[in-house]
Amino acid sequence: MPQVGFIGLGDMGGPIATHLIDAGIDVTAFDLERERIEALVDAGATPADSASDAVRSADVVILSLPGPDAVNAVVDEIESAIESETILVDTTTSTPLTTERIAERLNARGADVIGAPISGGKMGAQDGTLSVMVGGDRSLFEACRPLFETFATDVFYVGAGPGDGHTAKLLNNYLSYTTLLATSEAVVLGDIAGLNRELLVDVFNASTGRSSASEEKLPEQILSGDYDTGFPLDLTEKDLRLFTQFGEECDAPLMLGSVVRYLVGYARSHQGDDADMTRVYDFVEAMMVRK
Repeated sequence: MPQVGFIGLGDMGGPIATHLIDAGIDVTAFDLERERIEALVDAGATPADSASDAVRSADVVILSLPGPDAVNAVVDEIESAIESETILVDTTTSTPLTTERIAERLNARGADVIGAPISGGKMGAQDGTLSVMVGGDRSLFEACRPLFETFATDVFYVGAGPGDGHTAKLLNNYLSYTTLLATSEAVVLGDIAGLNRELLVDVFNASTGRSSASEEKLPEQILSGDYDTGFPLDLTEKDLRLFTQFGEECDAPLMLGSVVRYLVGYARSHQGDDADMTRVYDFVEAMMVRK
């Protein structure tokens, strides 16, 4: 088993690193919050004093960070410490261009980079049922597949470019957020028209209107009153900003994507940065229901 250096132990990174440890993999862990490191040490990890310390002697370095700015900052720090033939795996929701530029930098040092963003949320990370979208050299993908399979049930090789996985992740997130908005609007309108919300969701799920929003977020979070996917609106808007930025980089006008981004931005302003993403429903309802 390879020696893994793991940087970023938040809601996603902490559980992923724990699954690696449970599989018998040696993990050296670092996070800016010391208590997160200590929690992983209790699970069996070796603590690192810095990001650079975490990558020394690592065969594979895994990043799980808030976004591309954090990825660039960490790579700036570890670039001189990372060793030749090390594989850096970025699971962060980032941009394809960020990953490609990091690959160019680290390739010059003899290290390799693959983008492997994840989907499935906090519960998927805890349960080890994430999906992983991997871009990069196929041989690197195969070398890292056993690591992915410790925390994911679906592992996809999507392309040879280091940024290809991040392309797939941005597209997936866009669809997820769009269907949440659209399904919320449909359910609120049905409610206004006098239909039972729970029954309407059942109809969607038995028909062509079904989606992850109707199958999971509406019945399990919104209609139950939980509103606790563990993913806040500020990160939702951040992901959509990255998606529209990617569209601009591709010189592809996004007709619906820009509207979705702005609507989520309005919901964030209405509900607050830390409000769960499913609070989009409350925003939609407030806009549609005339008191």
